[in-house]
Amino acid sequence: MSTSKINIALVYGGRSAEHEVSILSTRSIYNNLDKSKYNIFPFAISKTGRWFKTEKSQQYLDSKIETIPDQKDRELFPLEVIDFLQKKIDLAFPVLHGPFGEDGKIQGFFDILNIPYVGCNLRTSAVSMDKELMKKLFAYHDIPQTKFEVLKKQQYQQEKNKKLYQKLKEKLGLPFFVKPANMGSSIGITKVNGKDIFAEAVNSAFSYDNKIIIENFVKAREIEASLISLNGEIRVSVPGEIIAQHDFYDYKAKYQDEKTRLIIPAEIEAKFREEINSLALRAFNAVGGDSMARIDFFLTEDEEVLVNEINTMPGFTNFSMYPLLFKESGFPYQKLLDKMIEQAMNRDI
Repeated sequence: MSTSKINIALVYGGRSAEHEVSILSTRSIYNNLDKSKYNIFPFAISKTGRWFKTEKSQQYLDSKIETIPDQKDRELFPLEVIDFLQKKIDLAFPVLHGPFGEDGKIQGFFDILNIPYVGCNLRTSAVSMDKELMKKLFAYHDIPQTKFEVLKKQQYQQEKNKKLYQKLKEKLGLPFFVKPANMGSSIGITKVNGKDIFAEAVNSAFSYDNKIIIENFVKAREIEASLISLNGEIRVSVPGEIIAQHDFYDYKAKYQDEKTRLIIPAEIEAKFREEINSLALRAFNAVGGDSMARIDFFLTEDEEVLVNEINTMPGFTNFSMYPLLFKESGFPYQKLLDKMIEQAMNRDI
């Protein structure tokens, strides 16, 4: 790597419901990036998709603001964004969670501009964000997972009076989970215990996406593992366990509940650690992973390890699992960021 500083575009905010999480993650990343190695140019994106000038983006980052305000007089026009990126930026670091950031769209944008970026490629990002595609790839590769059904909005509007709830109950049992197909941070998820809340759960999930996933409930411990590509090899972190005080690990438990406990490393038998390591690699390879990810697992009462989902741009707050797991694995936050940037700079676009 060159001894001169690398100019990094730190892109955050965005149009998804995970906008606020992106801001929290970006503040942590910005504070941990080595300023002696990198020139950092923040780009804030509002919920309506407006890109803001670096000076204003820096102010938002330095403040305690939770949502990027939609100030038209402070925005950059699309051609201005492209011009700045192509002339001044060596590397993009999109800290965008959910749709428009973790689904291949921003990756495709940087691919077109021929600018390297931190995170998985367009294809991996797209199929990992779409839980239907992800689960079908897992099934094709015989990766153990929960039972699931896919429901599209148009289909629901046609079938909602045709005993749909009863069909799902017979296939999946009770309770089951209803979630948007393209969303993270446990946003829009409802645990359905009976018919009385089914319509509300479905409508809530459809408010975020036109396609939803319905999964059977499994009584299990929630385990997570982080992955990163280092010198062409995929490194898997120690596993960690989440113990939430809520009914399940929802958005509030992740980002607001101080009672949620993270056990790092997870207190599990060696055979389960080995199986999680193996399944993490298999799941990552199944979606064509080439950079980084966090993979979530269930360890059931029957001692079965199931893959829940893969996150190609996991949370990066100071209390997020991805950096904490790698800290325990010998990569403190700043070193981890250095490795992610090094991997991105050396990857063929």
